[in-house]
Amino acid sequence: MQSFTKKRHAHTKDEVWFLEHQPVYTYGPRTKKNDIPLLTNIPVIKTDRGGQLTFHGPGQLMVYLLFDLKRRSIKIRDFISSFEKAILDTIQNYKGDAFFKKNEPGIFIEEEKIVSFGLKISKGCSYHGASINISMDMNPWDNIMICGNSSNKVSDLNNLGANLSINEVRDDIKENILRNF
Repeated sequence: MQSFTKKRHAHTKDEVWFLEHQPVYTYGPRTKKNDIPLLTNIPVIKTDRGGQLTFHGPGQLMVYLLFDLKRRSIKIRDFISSFEKAILDTIQNYKGDAFFKKNEPGIFIEEEKIVSFGLKISKGCSYHGASINISMDMNPWDNIMICGNSSNKVSDLNNLGANLSINEVRDDIKENILRNF
């Protein structure tokens, strides 16, 4: 993503990347040193995205937006709001009670975090994005303070009764991103 963004020029097409990571903990620059797990078999990687410590792994859909905001003439706040809305609209299709928490980035269902956001804007271009927990091993979450908040609990859509595949969610997000952008 960093390389793609650095090499962009006026005619580079915007892209949306969908993927699943192998198990990995990632943390942004605001993460406190004491929150980083030291004794783990799971790799721990520092990133340049917004947000704090989180876990990525199979069963979690990553949505990376690589957009040129200047070319689109969109303000950063409007871009973030449109992206968050596209993801929330998707999740609400499956679980109508999904919501944003004030002062806590992400999407929640029944007080459990389902979606985390972590974006980076560099020279008017975005990268990184969102992680959506669909059907994953929840055990690695027990080893960390989720997104810097000790009261956060995390779950996935399947544990909350929305039995979906990664492909179903990906296809719905594609439609909502096209609708919002």
